[in-house]
Amino acid sequence: MTRLIYLLIAVLVALTGLAFHIRNKQDIVLDYFAGTVTVELSLVVVASLVLGVLLGALVMASSVLRLKAEIRRLKRRQQIAGRELASLRAISAKDVS
Repeated sequence: MTRLIYLLIAVLVALTGLAFHIRNKQDIVLDYFAGTVTVELSLVVVASLVLGVLLGALVMASSVLRLKAEIRRLKRRQQIAGRELASLRAISAKDVS
């Protein structure tokens, strides 16, 4: 389900960028230290949008990976506690008989 949501967001971003590109055909001059480049305004804005999305995903990935590692650690602790509880129940059942 989340993949579908991510896909819909990506398609929405791509369509927004395409619509912006179609409506804005103005040329601008980007002045670098090494020279200048003339490009369309829409390409600069769309490239900035894509770069922002990629950087945001990269920053978010570190949090997601950390949380997944914590989930794995907690699942291992839960399995150990479950085995310990089962062995304690077995011991107490033997004591009752």
